[in-house]
Amino acid sequence: MQQHHNNHTIKMFIDNFFVLKHNGGMSLPNFENAQQLAEDVISKYSISEPVVPIYDIAQAEGVIIKIISMPENLKSVSGFIDSENKIIYVNAEDAPNRQTFTVAHELGHYLLKHDPKKYGVLLRFPEINGKEPEEKEANCFAANLLVPQKMLKETIKKYSLTKEDKSILAQMFGVSKEVMKLRLMRI
Repeated sequence: MQQHHNNHTIKMFIDNFFVLKHNGGMSLPNFENAQQLAEDVISKYSISEPVVPIYDIAQAEGVIIKIISMPENLKSVSGFIDSENKIIYVNAEDAPNRQTFTVAHELGHYLLKHDPKKYGVLLRFPEINGKEPEEKEANCFAANLLVPQKMLKETIKKYSLTKEDKSILAQMFGVSKEVMKLRLMRI
C-alpha cells in the first residue's frame, strides 16, 4: 500500500512539473556561476580529497534524498527534486555513480535556485536532457562539485597518475568514466 501511495504521489508530482521547454536559445547558461557555487560548497564543507560526500552535503543543506523505484511509465527518469519540500528523488535502478551524479545535479538546481517548472526532470535521454540552460548549469555544478579541478590535479600528482588513468580516477572520485573523461579534458 505504501509503495502504491509513493508511486501515485511521484506520478502526480512529475505530471505537474514535467515540463520540457525549448527556449530557442533565448538565454545562455551561466557556467561561471555554477562552477563558483560548486567551489564554494567544497570550501564550505572543507572537502579536500575524493570522494565528495554528496549525500552528506545534501543533508547539511536541508535536502532529503529518497532512493525509489520509479513507476513503470517513469523508468527513464533518473531523478528530480521537489524544491518546495526539499526532497531529491533518485531512481533505485540506476548505478551508484549515476545516482551520485543525479543527487549532485538536482542539488545544483536547488542551490542555483532554478525554477522547477522550467527544467522538469532529469532524463537519461541526452537528446532531451541537457538542452536547456538550467540543465547545463546543473550538470556543470554537479561535475565541478564531484570532481573539482584542484582536487583532480592534486590526486593525479599525489598518486602519480596520468589522464590515461581515467578508469582509476573515476573509481577514486565515485563518478562514471564519462564524467571523468569530461573533467580530464579541462586540465
